[in-house]
Amino acid sequence: MENNSNSLAKISIGINIALIIAVIILFVKMPSSGGGETAGALDSNDSTKKVLPDDGQLRIGYFVADSLQENILVMKEIEQLMLESQKRAEETMAAEERKVQSFEQKWSNVGALLPSEQAKYQAEGQQVQQNYMMAQQRVQAEFAQEQEKYTLSLIMRITNAATSYAEANGFDYIFSYQIGQNIYYGSPNFDVTDDLVRIMNADYNNNMNVGEAEPVEEMQGN
Repeated sequence: MENNSNSLAKISIGINIALIIAVIILFVKMPSSGGGETAGALDSNDSTKKVLPDDGQLRIGYFVADSLQENILVMKEIEQLMLESQKRAEETMAAEERKVQSFEQKWSNVGALLPSEQAKYQAEGQQVQQNYMMAQQRVQAEFAQEQEKYTLSLIMRITNAATSYAEANGFDYIFSYQIGQNIYYGSPNFDVTDDLVRIMNADYNNNMNVGEAEPVEEMQGN
């Protein structure tokens, strides 16, 4: 099994690639903003953001994928879940490796094998090897399924946040940006990373707080 850092790096790369595809597909279908003023999801008092007027031109925003993933709360939970999944996979394979070692130890203690033992040794060896390979394939498939499940969950959350933000602020497209990939420069005027982080963290906190309110006392009868 790969170490934790390599696994999380692969998760991040996979998420970024899938995000580019998913967001492009989504926003190609979204109609361009019409005339009128842009809805005010941005804080007009925030001097670090520039609210551009709606001049009827194509408006494209972007978020920095690495920065987004480092700051959204849901990513921290996903990383923890993936680490736990990887640990379970490693423990399963360690158990299978112990079975192989036990088989080898069993036959190494008898010394030179007799002809009658050779056939049994080969048959058991093939079965042990087959069991190990099947377990390895099963563990890899289960780990890949969990990785895909959490990756798609994150993509959907980012897509929903980007959709709401774009519709509220008149963006025609919002792309995922990462250093070294397709986009090599983006004007800070169109960087919506911080806004998406705020939206996603607020949604995450709201979901976590559901059901934590004090129970309402039953009304007394008249």
